[in-house]
Amino acid sequence: MHKIYLSLLLASLTYSQTISFDEALDMTLKNNKDLKNQKLQIENSKLDIKSVDSFSYGKLALSEEISRTNHPGYVFNSKLSSREASFNDFGALQFQTPADINVIPDNLNNPDTRNNFNTKVTYDIPLFTGFKLSNQKDILKLQQKAQELKYNLNEKELSYEVLKAYNGAVVAKEFINATQKAKEAIELVVKGATAFHNEGLVTKIDVKQAKVHKLNVNSHLIEAQNKFELALAYLRFLTSNDEIKDVKDLKNISNGEYDLERLYKVALKNRDEVKMQDIQKNALKKSIDVANAEYYPNIYTHLEYGFNDDKFTLDSDKDYYMAMLGVNFTLFDANRSVQKEKSKIEYQKATINDEKLKDAIKLELNNAILTLKAKEKILKEKLEAKNLASEVFEQSKLMYKNHLIPMTSLLEQEANLRNNEAQLIVAKYEKSLALAKLKLVLGNKL
Repeated sequence: MHKIYLSLLLASLTYSQTISFDEALDMTLKNNKDLKNQKLQIENSKLDIKSVDSFSYGKLALSEEISRTNHPGYVFNSKLSSREASFNDFGALQFQTPADINVIPDNLNNPDTRNNFNTKVTYDIPLFTGFKLSNQKDILKLQQKAQELKYNLNEKELSYEVLKAYNGAVVAKEFINATQKAKEAIELVVKGATAFHNEGLVTKIDVKQAKVHKLNVNSHLIEAQNKFELALAYLRFLTSNDEIKDVKDLKNISNGEYDLERLYKVALKNRDEVKMQDIQKNALKKSIDVANAEYYPNIYTHLEYGFNDDKFTLDSDKDYYMAMLGVNFTLFDANRSVQKEKSKIEYQKATINDEKLKDAIKLELNNAILTLKAKEKILKEKLEAKNLASEVFEQSKLMYKNHLIPMTSLLEQEANLRNNEAQLIVAKYEKSLALAKLKLVLGNKL
């Protein structure tokens, strides 16, 4: 029985995981379903490009058309196509004298029902489309690149979400540790108060006040443990890994100095949104060229080789061929100029949006730098406040032992210490997010 319990324990330890941020990020980027769908969308974009290429290669088709009719025109045409037409089809036997010129030929107007088999191979190919196909292909390539940039952008945003979840779990764990230390400290206070009470140095109320405070600390510990489990649950959801049981250290992203103008140039160079906007402008410029295609002639060809008879045949006596070259040139269409002007307007709008985006990035970068600087200062202040609160609590314990302060003052200082520890933990978390936010604003991966 003990061996069974031991094997179950070993199995549990084997599958439970304590992960770092980098491991959590790798799992998320590998397993995220939205990113997988985007990869499929990129593959679709590649197929769209191949689809445009296929038009340039033309279309080769094999067809078999079988018909049966007594329609005079169709019957005569099928006889003519299979090289079987005779003068008798025109009613030659009914034409005896010049006076019979107005005789209605019965063979021609009332033919017997006839089968017709038309077997043919056709090849249609556009020779010139006013550069429409080449411009459409260029647009699709730009759209594919935009899809790839969108994938990178979503990957970065997801990375930030993972960082928030991971550091949130670390912070929740730190809250547990801090509350556990507070519990241990308050237990010592309870023991001290009980000992003093037994010696008649303090009243029973001191012991009760200490026990009430201990119960409140226990409640905070339960709350902290619950927040940790909730944070882990969200991290498991993001990573698609149900075996995560613990996290390692808080993740901080280093960025270096914070010169706005220099970092603004970096952001314009790296940001996927800027690259996507450039692609949008180029695609809209190509759309103007596509609209211009309507002002060029459209040249195409149709090649056909087949067999025509009253039964299926591949007899060379029944074959035919046809080669056609077509030119279609639009002389007047008021709508094409309208479409061209609309394309120009869309391009102008994209140019304005480009400038608007750059202004927004500068504002976003400035805000990220100011926020990070503020969080760094706050963290420094919170660390100093926590250290001072710790010193005050230690001094308060000595003063209480020497009966210089009441129990309520000692408990107030413990609560103040715990509050400052909590604020310090939150300040560390917020600084980590501010560091990561600046990294994203600069267009870099975490």
